[in-house]
Order: sequence, then C-alpha cells, then structure tokens
Amino acid sequence: MMVIVLREHKKSLLLVTALLVAVVAGAGIWLSRGDDQQAKADRSNAMQVTGTVLSEQASQVMSTDFFTEYRLERDKMRSEKSDLLREAMKSAQTEDSRQKAQESVLKMVQEKQREAEMENLIKARGFADALVFYRDQSVSAIVKTSTLSRDEVIQVADVISRVSGVKPEDITISAKP
Repeated sequence: MMVIVLREHKKSLLLVTALLVAVVAGAGIWLSRGDDQQAKADRSNAMQVTGTVLSEQASQVMSTDFFTEYRLERDKMRSEKSDLLREAMKSAQTEDSRQKAQESVLKMVQEKQREAEMENLIKARGFADALVFYRDQSVSAIVKTSTLSRDEVIQVADVISRVSGVKPEDITISAKP
C-alpha cells in the first residue's frame, strides 16, 4: 500500500523537496545581502559608531548559524526521506519495489558522503566553512567567505569535479560571509 502511494506521489515529493531547498537557499542569499549592506554602513561610519566590532561579531555568528542550521535542516529532510524509504522496503509487496527503495537509500547515503567529503576538502583549502549540494549531474556550493577570486573558484570547482565527477560547467559556486 505504501509503495503504491510513494510511486503515485514520487514526482510531487521530489518537487516539494526541490522547492524547499530552493526556498532555504534563496532565504540565505536574501539574508546575506542584508548583512553586506549593514556591514558597509557600519564601516562607512566607523568614526561615529562605537559598536562596529559588536556588529561584525553578530554578522559572524549569523553566518555560522546559516551554515549550521542549513546542515541540520538538510539532515532532517534526509532522515525523513530515509524513514519513508525504509517503510516502503518493509511494506513492499514485490522484490522489484523493495530493490528500488534500497537503491534510493544507497544513493542518498552516497550523496551525503560525497557532500561531506567535498565540504571537508573545501575547508582544507583554507575556507572557514562550505555547504555542498549534490544533485544528479550538478553540484552547488556555498563557501563561507566575503568574496571569491577567480583562482579560488577554480580550486573549489576542481575539488568538486574530482570528487563528484560532475563537469565544471555544471558546478555553481557562491560566496556567503
């Protein structure tokens, strides 16, 4: 019964998941723009504002929270998807249905491992933090830095391409302070 429901709603589940990821990423980008404007305003009035250091510290905490909170949300979504797939495996009426659910769980675990490996390798290049999103044949990365030089983008893209096998033109890299 559960397998039939999952098959009927597979596209809907994928669409909802993709939409949720897009909304969270969009919100993060929108929030980061506000942080940049605030930081510029504080720096331009550095002589008049006595709490500039405090403002910069708050900006760092907010950036750290973005990366941490996004990881937590990503893990929560994966956990929920994993629970659904495990339930589908238990209630599968055919071996084919069970096999497809097992393959989906394996693919999800492999994606998680690749993302973690890419994030760690990017951090090993000297960046404070990174988030990587691996989807089929494309990868998106958000690197914790105020700006990325051309050489840094090439370095990050090289790491991602080597680990994921995705072509550099299918990799998107963004900076977030």
